[in-house]
Amino acid sequence: MNKWFAWGIAVLTAAIILSAVGYIWILSAAYGNGSDQESRIGYTMKNVQRIPGDTPDQVGDSMLEMYATEPLEIPADPIAAAVLAPVAAARNQTLVYGAGGNDPENLDALVGESLTLLGDSPVIVVISAEEPAYALPAAYTAAYFRAPVVPAEEGSIPQNLQNSLENGEEKVIFVAAPERLLSEQFLEELEAFGEVNRVADNNIYRHALLWSRSRWDNFGWGMDENYHFDAYYNFVLANPETPEFAAAALPLAYQGNYGPLLYTQSGDLNDYVDQYFWGLSPDYFAFPSDGPFMNVRAVGDPESLSYNAQARADLALEVRSFKNQVAGASGLALLGWSWFFIGFFGAIWALFIMPKRLPYSSFYPRIYWPMAILVFGPAGILAFLMAYHERPVMSMGQMTKFKRPPWARALSATIMSTGVGMALMIASMYLFQFSGLPLLRTFEFTQLYWLGSPMTTIMWLIMVIPAIIVSSLFYMGPMMADMRQKKYWEGVKHAFPIVVLSMVSASIGMFVTAWYVMNWRGWMSGEDLWLWVTPLWISAAAGLFAALIPNYFMVKAGWKEGEM
Repeated sequence: MNKWFAWGIAVLTAAIILSAVGYIWILSAAYGNGSDQESRIGYTMKNVQRIPGDTPDQVGDSMLEMYATEPLEIPADPIAAAVLAPVAAARNQTLVYGAGGNDPENLDALVGESLTLLGDSPVIVVISAEEPAYALPAAYTAAYFRAPVVPAEEGSIPQNLQNSLENGEEKVIFVAAPERLLSEQFLEELEAFGEVNRVADNNIYRHALLWSRSRWDNFGWGMDENYHFDAYYNFVLANPETPEFAAAALPLAYQGNYGPLLYTQSGDLNDYVDQYFWGLSPDYFAFPSDGPFMNVRAVGDPESLSYNAQARADLALEVRSFKNQVAGASGLALLGWSWFFIGFFGAIWALFIMPKRLPYSSFYPRIYWPMAILVFGPAGILAFLMAYHERPVMSMGQMTKFKRPPWARALSATIMSTGVGMALMIASMYLFQFSGLPLLRTFEFTQLYWLGSPMTTIMWLIMVIPAIIVSSLFYMGPMMADMRQKKYWEGVKHAFPIVVLSMVSASIGMFVTAWYVMNWRGWMSGEDLWLWVTPLWISAAAGLFAALIPNYFMVKAGWKEGEM
């Protein structure tokens, strides 16, 4: 009956630990892209502000109101806006979309004006006259870097572009259109006038990101998340299905907190953009107010660009501690999760390997070794190998023991006490944290206030005392009774002081380490943070080494044998 209780408690303890550890995976699945962001929704957020205007014309009016410079009124045409944005930037004017009427002016005349005014630019951007969504990310870049934008149709190079290229110095030409809009043959014809580069992707979302990430000498934003320093980056976010909004917001490319154009679908932040923002999200070292901070301007009505997409962008660009990524995985978090997975699979390995490869091992070691490896990870696996590898087997009456040197006996004896004991301590902490840690106000406003704090003595009591009681009654007690051929209660009486010494010493090592890494190093743990497992496993390993000291002396005094 005792063995059934011991096995049941081991399974329950492991289940509590694994369920608590698994919470972050469930949370990340539910809290990822596509999740409900209702709690973050607002017209203006910390990192993402929506430009007022439910129509492109209203967005254009907002631009004029924001920048209050001389207006350049243009027709309600995205291609015309793309052409005139670099002109407005060069003249320090604010492009006002739709103020020039609904009928586009002679586009050739606008292109000629742009090529003349911006003739010193070493770069020319060629766009397709069709599907303006592909043209606008390039137009944002051209507007900031004062490069002329020339729309073209498949099969013919615009005459004013030919005249400009023939009469001037050689230019670098960037074609911002996929092959289905402007073919390779068209690019070959352009090569007669200068160096030609296609900067385009059939996927409209990757297309915009390409223009945001790329840099060519002195042209291009160069905001590559893989090769960047934390900086005050700014972006414009729009829906490619409604390019008129992006066109109306073109002054955001060259005035104020300027930046490139990115695209997203209406219902949620696009996956490519979501990952891009997470990669760019800034880190602070000391205080959140140190920054840097990033900013996104969302343009479009709620049907074009939803509040959910806006909220997700706001979350992705939130400034975070360098050591604790909150919603992402830092290097320390990856270390902690690697430690956990090594322990998890190591525990499964030990659970099945002991009956097969160590048939002489008894019932209780087959429980406490898998539990120890689950908690201590690689340290538990190393201890297991040191305890059993090439250790001779001895027959002592009805008991089978392994002959080990003194240090290995002390290590085995420590695992005997802490393997289940530390797991019980961690499981007890989880259970109490789930319902809330108690707060004792008896010592309030006195120098002994810390005695009532849930983070000090109370946590220690609720972790250590239940572990001591359960381990004494269902593990060390029955095991001592079997080893010494005594009755159950005699085994419990013999085991109790041993368990107390082991658990108290282990808890001291665990608590001191936990307090250091959480309070002095800033690795504060929490179930909704990727980092939270790291201080837990580091502290558990510290508890193992702290418990080695009293266990060595207990083995030397004959209180424990360390040969199972």
